[in-house]
Amino acid sequence: MLANEYRLDIEFERLQAEALQTKSSVHSPVIIELDDVRLDALIEQAFGKPRPTRSPLQSLTPRHPYDESSKARIDSYHPGRWDTESDLVYMSPIVQTGPSSGEWDGTVIYASLPNLGAGLYLVSGVFSGYDTTMSLHGPWGITTAYNAVTSTTTSVLATATVKKGLFFSLNCKGTGLGYLSAIEIYPM
Repeated sequence: MLANEYRLDIEFERLQAEALQTKSSVHSPVIIELDDVRLDALIEQAFGKPRPTRSPLQSLTPRHPYDESSKARIDSYHPGRWDTESDLVYMSPIVQTGPSSGEWDGTVIYASLPNLGAGLYLVSGVFSGYDTTMSLHGPWGITTAYNAVTSTTTSVLATATVKKGLFFSLNCKGTGLGYLSAIEIYPM
């Protein structure tokens, strides 16, 4: 019986290798970045006041998910694809797979900024996706933002009062994939 299992393993590996060799390439979506004008309008609409600074205190992206000096980092559960070429994390929408609240599948992005000092901060999750609602979960509760088409980008925003360190997560729901391009932290 072990010999048969061994032969099945070899056959499985051969099929996997053939599939990889013949698989067509996957293309990333073309996305128009969220420019400063649109971001300022979103912040003004959400909080009734302008963005405090143009440059984020911290920016984490798929290409730069870790900052050595601050120990800030992003990680993911079940990313559809972590694509450094397009600088996007492909996020599968959260779907309920069973009767209890803990039975779900999809992508969750976790952000950890353990050395963020005390203060008031604006948290921004920059994303795109077709018919996608992104949720930002943190000490502020849950905030959401909607993006209608993949070719545009928006930001889900929250304000956080921090004593020491900040930890939060992002997930999406919708018709198709969500695409996270950056998490940015601004001092208020």
